[in-house]
Amino acid sequence: HSEKTPSCTIYPEQQSFYCYGCGAGGDVITFIRRMENLSFMEAVELLAKRGGLVIPEDKEEAKRSRTRTRTLEINRAAANFYYRNLSGNDKTGLIYLAKRNLSPATIKKYALGFAPDAWNELAKHLLQKGFSEEELITAGVCHRSKKGSIYDVFRNRVMFPIVDTRGNVIGFGGRVMDDSTPKYLNTSQTPVFDKGRNLFSLNFAKDSNSKV
Repeated sequence: HSEKTPSCTIYPEQQSFYCYGCGAGGDVITFIRRMENLSFMEAVELLAKRGGLVIPEDKEEAKRSRTRTRTLEINRAAANFYYRNLSGNDKTGLIYLAKRNLSPATIKKYALGFAPDAWNELAKHLLQKGFSEEELITAGVCHRSKKGSIYDVFRNRVMFPIVDTRGNVIGFGGRVMDDSTPKYLNTSQTPVFDKGRNLFSLNFAKDSNSKV
């Protein structure tokens, strides 16, 4: 959080921390969880890796870890699809962003993209890459229709990838370019994304020297 004076204090003797600004506190695992937006086991794994330790494998946790990894892989592939599609045959998204005075440098920096006005273009692209239909639904990029087929969640929208502080694409925000509703559409909750705990451009904000 933003403050004018330092409030977070580290207590080496107790191996703990406490922030007098927001009241957050705890041990090193809690600190890593909050700073990196990780689950308990992810924080333990990160710290173990840094310390050169091996954690005994838990089957259920290994399954959840596999799901998170596949979801991140899907998101990265989807972000690349949207980004390349922005300068594809349909220039609708690119024209819209240009009208909003977004420079090519800004578009590239934030990897902005365009979801085509099609039923399942992204789904077909990702299925060809070896992902399953259930994985696409779990990742929040596709839904299943009442007839059983899957379709893209984001269609005919300019796309804003949401990236965590470790550089992982964890979700998306999509904006319509006309008066359609909903105006903004975000990825629903997934194994790697919680709307209430993540912000667009947080990966850049973490490394910023700004005091705002």
